[in-house]
Amino acid sequence: MPAYKVQWQQRVDVTATVTVELDELADWACEHLGLRTLEAGAPAGAAPAGVRMMLERNGPLREQLLQRWAAAHMPHR
Repeated sequence: MPAYKVQWQQRVDVTATVTVELDELADWACEHLGLRTLEAGAPAGAAPAGVRMMLERNGPLREQLLQRWAAAHMPHR
């Protein structure tokens, strides 16, 4: 019997409840995502304390980083 390879894309919506301190999220984002910032007009690695401050003040950024953190920490089969 012949075998056929098929491929497709499909959209998946995922909802997760995560428990993570913002300090831990900021540390993880700096270490694993390579976040950058501007210092005197030049790009530099972001510091966890600065990322923590942005997480407190910027809801959309917090949402995106929480999504990335949750996806990275989900069990994979």
